[in-house]
Amino acid sequence: MRAAFIGLLTAGLLASPAAASAQTAQAAPSCEGVRILHTPVRIQSGDTAAYVHVFYDSRTAVACAYLNSSNQTWGYSKHMTIQLKHCQRPSQTRGVCDGQLQSTAVGGWSKGRSDKVTLRITDGYIMGVGRIWWNDNYGINQSRAIARVSSARVAQRDVEEATREATEAATREATEATR
Repeated sequence: MRAAFIGLLTAGLLASPAAASAQTAQAAPSCEGVRILHTPVRIQSGDTAAYVHVFYDSRTAVACAYLNSSNQTWGYSKHMTIQLKHCQRPSQTRGVCDGQLQSTAVGGWSKGRSDKVTLRITDGYIMGVGRIWWNDNYGINQSRAIARVSSARVAQRDVEEATREATEAATREATEATR
């Protein structure tokens, strides 16, 4: 009787969309740090097809993002592209990255969560862009560049590295000049 109950419970969990998404999410890539942006990607009908998730880890100065299917589209194969942009200034308009410094994107077919994309940013603003399509359905969400990030620890380490390199170069030049 106990084995039958456990079997029914397991079958019920495996059949439920929430359980399926939890199982898949465990195997899917995840991002370190604090989530700084969470915004929906809607298709033409207005339905939410996915969500853009952007994280920032100030310890490592790495921004990370992925697209996660909504409950409505989980399990359906769709092409998902996630992009991160590093901007110099904040923007008031969606899709505008004032003074774009760098950008990276990854795309592919998925039934749940896209691959993750990462970008090293010590100071500036982050913009997340999510695109999704399958059959006749298409959606895009371009956030504003409003997520301000700063990694004082990483920036200090970069300054120390640059200072050390400059000192070493000056020492080499002085040594070569005395020969």
